[in-house]
Amino acid sequence: MLVILWSYASVTKLSNMERSRLQMLNQIFPPWIAEMLVWLVPLAELLLAILLLFQGTRPKALFGSLLLLVAFSGYVGLVMTGIFGRIPCSCGGILTGMSYSVHLVFNLCYTAIAAAGLYLQHQDFPYHTTNQQGKEAV
Repeated sequence: MLVILWSYASVTKLSNMERSRLQMLNQIFPPWIAEMLVWLVPLAELLLAILLLFQGTRPKALFGSLLLLVAFSGYVGLVMTGIFGRIPCSCGGILTGMSYSVHLVFNLCYTAIAAAGLYLQHQDFPYHTTNQQGKEAV
């Protein structure tokens, strides 16, 4: 589910960079930070989607996903409090039609998925064995 989320989010942003740029510039960040985030966010999302596909990089990608989702959820939560004095426009893609409260629930569900994935990744499952050198083998 995280691969689908990050792939969709990054492709949506990268396929319409001007729209993504305008949406980012409408956020509460100073313009120089927004300009960096226009590229940084979708590239990070794409990288996470790719890294989640491979067993060797999956734990780090799950941790990265968890961090990014916590950051996104925290930002949405802060927007909802009115601390910034205004409500910036919502995100693109399927989230465009969501209210901030629905967006927060959506983010928190995916945060739970990332946390559960990270937890399960570190559990000992019966199908994991160790070879003579003490390295995990599947």
